[in-house]
Amino acid sequence: MPFLPLLLVLADPMPGPLKSFGDWAVACDNQHRCEMTSLIPEDGDNVPADGQGYEDFSFSIVRDPGPAGALTIVVEPYGEVTGKVSLRIDGKVLASGTLLASKDLRISGAPAAAIVAAMVQGRDMTINDAKGDRIGRASLAGSSAAMRFIDADQGRAGTVTALVARGTKPASSVPAAMTGPVVRYVRPAGTPMKITPALRKAMDGATGCDDNYEGGEGDPPAVDAFAIGGGKTLALLPCGSGAYNYSSVPFILAPGAKPVIAGFDFPPGLTSSEDGEPTLVNASFDAKTATLSSYSKGRGIGDCGAAEDYVWDGTKFRLIAARAMGECRGSINWLTIYRAGALAK
Repeated sequence: MPFLPLLLVLADPMPGPLKSFGDWAVACDNQHRCEMTSLIPEDGDNVPADGQGYEDFSFSIVRDPGPAGALTIVVEPYGEVTGKVSLRIDGKVLASGTLLASKDLRISGAPAAAIVAAMVQGRDMTINDAKGDRIGRASLAGSSAAMRFIDADQGRAGTVTALVARGTKPASSVPAAMTGPVVRYVRPAGTPMKITPALRKAMDGATGCDDNYEGGEGDPPAVDAFAIGGGKTLALLPCGSGAYNYSSVPFILAPGAKPVIAGFDFPPGLTSSEDGEPTLVNASFDAKTATLSSYSKGRGIGDCGAAEDYVWDGTKFRLIAARAMGECRGSINWLTIYRAGALAK
């Protein structure tokens, strides 16, 4: 296969699909890297009679694109669990390893392939401690359909490399892995503009964000400001909050100019207001990496929502990463739907 050069971003990003099948969520990003992850069952028929345990671990399958795309099983505890463990399907031990503090267990190669093969006809996947006691589990309902989705997205269906939809076509018939897009960004530099009362009033007037704080005690939350290079400042105007989400509207400020609402090539968190105004949630800006981040939780425990990372190209904020989880069913492993490289101008 010929070498595929880096693609500088010109068009708006197109994140990959995010789906759910039974008790599994699955997503493939714009470069066809795919991941599926377990969910807490919502159908009582999928819950074995001997109790729960779905809230303690996350089970994921990651498949890289291309003919030789690596297959990895990831087992992640939601608490501090250490020691020797085994992964079992319907009671049969298929792999073993050791969990270290604050680490997940990754299984690849032949053991990972054996696990996937057993999942197709299996009902219950568990993680057991050194004594053999179950310490976590996942329902396998829908896992086969999720793997078929991965096979289709990566062009593996009908080939010897497929997870489920296997056939006789050689690995060479699987599309080559793509080289991802690259965004050129401006390095943050300079000193942020001071947010004067007049600037604040102009931003509030353009958005109506001040209405969220009428009748409250004390002054509205302060505007956060960051120098983003080229003499410009990113200002995050507070625009309401809930129990676990804090909203802000991003403005671009320049000396002697009116504040302008920042542009985005992909709307943050799909949370734009009805008039198209971009709204960031739990926003942060890291000057070291030039990254503006938004993290919108669907509920307090953080098991669903959307997150995006952007860099400033001098004209608008461009997406370099997006993760999402559409099902509020216990998984804090949000799935990647978009990736791009970032290169300073």
